[in-house]
Amino acid sequence: MPRKGGGGQTPPEEAEEEDVWTNPERDRATPRGAVYDEDELMYGDIVHDEEPADPEDRVVVNLPQKVANQWEVDGGTLSDQNPACPARDDVIIVVLREELNEYMPDWDQREEEIPLEQLEDDDVPYRPYPSMRLDRVGESHLR
Repeated sequence: MPRKGGGGQTPPEEAEEEDVWTNPERDRATPRGAVYDEDELMYGDIVHDEEPADPEDRVVVNLPQKVANQWEVDGGTLSDQNPACPARDDVIIVVLREELNEYMPDWDQREEEIPLEQLEDDDVPYRPYPSMRLDRVGESHLR
């Protein structure tokens, strides 16, 4: 089953900022505003590209809230480059785990996504993927 990035529920409005609440669909307490769907990709998940025979570990670093037919690459869209995936599939930004470990050794203690501007400013190579091309092989430290 494909695992998609982004999205999620929000806690009840009456919750205090310090409160911890439980999502009724999942029996796991999470900090206010952070709900993690088991099937969705999130910051820190370890993923593999499903196409290569010998995949490399990649880390989800950003979920830009765009879909493949909105993400421009090489004179076309991410959807054009991945015709087997739906045009409206979520875009997931990943960095090779080895490169991320060199760039930001404490990435697995961070709670926020790494902004694309920061990756670009620091010359960290990243790659956009449609979510359906990625298989989660390791869970985020935030789950």
